[in-house]
Amino acid sequence: MSNDPKTPSRRTTTPRKTDIWGGSSLPVQIALRGFILIFALLGILGVFFYIEQMPNGASAWGEADLEEPIRLFTSEQIRALRDDPQACIAALDGSNMSYAEVEPSSPTPECRWQAGVQISTSNLDYANPEPPVASCALAAALYIWEREIVAPAAARHLDAEVAEILHYGTYNCRRENSAQAGRWSQHANANAIDISGFRLSDGRVIGVHRWDNGGEDAAFLTEVRDRSCEIFTGVLGPEYNDAHADHFHMDMGPWEICS
Repeated sequence: MSNDPKTPSRRTTTPRKTDIWGGSSLPVQIALRGFILIFALLGILGVFFYIEQMPNGASAWGEADLEEPIRLFTSEQIRALRDDPQACIAALDGSNMSYAEVEPSSPTPECRWQAGVQISTSNLDYANPEPPVASCALAAALYIWEREIVAPAAARHLDAEVAEILHYGTYNCRRENSAQAGRWSQHANANAIDISGFRLSDGRVIGVHRWDNGGEDAAFLTEVRDRSCEIFTGVLGPEYNDAHADHFHMDMGPWEICS
């Protein structure tokens, strides 16, 4: 006779599923689901109606208004101008920018631009080389950038107005990093600008090379670099690499980068 203790039997229990409908009958469940679907559809329609009532600058499918402040969809509207030269020129015409349309003169197919403009007057002045030639989309982005980003940052950190934007130019028929091969630079299409500094109304010059000097100058430059990403698709500064140690590269190209 075995003296081994008997192993007690174990009962396996299956967790009970929670009935979210509370045991309601099938017709009631169908009605409840119908009400939920209707409320969801009403919510979606409400969102679309709300967006439709927004000013153009705040709506995802509204026309770009360069005189409006930066809104939720401003960057998307400016980027859309890259592929719609007629709408881009119309946006410039609706602003206070003075410009003249220019045709590219380079025989190199890769070094041509779409709807190029030569800026005469904008919210802020540009130092030599002046006036800068830019693709229409870049000109539109710069117009907003000057008023909505640069000017407020200068007032906040430097207690002065920006009298002139210093730059290394926009158009340059070359490949990226001036290499002999590889991808063409956005400068080849006048679709980029290199900002080297800012001359203030009190005579001070805030150079981008003073990026890491600390104090108000650095705070101003940091804010300008960071907020530029709200408008431009490509923004590169001194933290990106040594080649950008003394300027901000800003472009309206197809690749998004903020560094």
